[in-house]
Amino acid sequence: MAMSNMVVFNDFVQQTITEVISQQVDLFNSASAGTITLTTKRNMGDFRQRSQFSEIANLIRRRDVYASGAVSPVALAMLQEASVKVATGTPPIAFNPSQFTWIQESPEVAGVVIGEQVAKGQFQDMLNTGLKAARAAFVNVGATAEYDVPSQGTLTLNALNRGAQKFGDSAQSIRAWAMHSTPLHDLYDAALTNTAQLFVFGDVQVREDGFGRRFVVTDSPSLYGAVSSPDVTDYYTLGLVENAIIVEDNGDFFSNLETSNGDENITRTWQGEWTYNLALKGYTWDTGNGGKSPTDTEIGTGSNWDKTATSIKNTAGVAVRSR
Repeated sequence: MAMSNMVVFNDFVQQTITEVISQQVDLFNSASAGTITLTTKRNMGDFRQRSQFSEIANLIRRRDVYASGAVSPVALAMLQEASVKVATGTPPIAFNPSQFTWIQESPEVAGVVIGEQVAKGQFQDMLNTGLKAARAAFVNVGATAEYDVPSQGTLTLNALNRGAQKFGDSAQSIRAWAMHSTPLHDLYDAALTNTAQLFVFGDVQVREDGFGRRFVVTDSPSLYGAVSSPDVTDYYTLGLVENAIIVEDNGDFFSNLETSNGDENITRTWQGEWTYNLALKGYTWDTGNGGKSPTDTEIGTGSNWDKTATSIKNTAGVAVRSR
């Protein structure tokens, strides 16, 4: 395969990634009711800082028209919320040029195949990472943001309702449940009728229940974890508000194609890398504890996500734990 053909191959990889991601992101954002937002924004540096006014505590007071005296002021404060830049990429993908020349195959074919698989991998990674962060943040807050099914039971509609109750009179703000397929089938066992399938891409499915809240169904490792043995597993169903999880692709995708000698056949490897920023509504990335360019473990550590919103009602959502 001539080097000019390899340029074509590389171009097709990148074009396919861009096209597949942009098409599926638009579908997913709409189908998930905007709770998990995948978007494009060129963020500079390790973090993106955003400021907003905090909710003023004890804003309304009772006044005595027959009294006099000083009144203690309350502060108008600004909150700093930070998203964190996550660096990721592919391992080297090795192949022999003779694989294509032997069968007179176009390099475009390999480019499209690799591009589609990398795009699906990118999509899945952004979703998994966002869910990992949200689960960690909710669980770290504790009882005000997490509901545990009694007696370590399976997921029920009652449990989802109790989870939404954490938001009190703002429960309607929860627009979707991100969940593993196991608790979904537990709901089916409880005679839940659900035939509306809104969106499918790879292993991710989006469905809807009879209460208007959608079920974003994915067997993401971020939504379950072994408790004490392989036979005991906790499942976390996340109730999310609009823009609860924001993943911003930084548009910095870079790839390289390399040729090497010394083996029976000449070998070429393709490798790609890129970054995206991750943010949670009502939380900030702890730039001191969490640090720069975080690992999966650091992203999944709840204490690295500090709740900045005064009320849980102004955060990304809640978690319902079942088995």
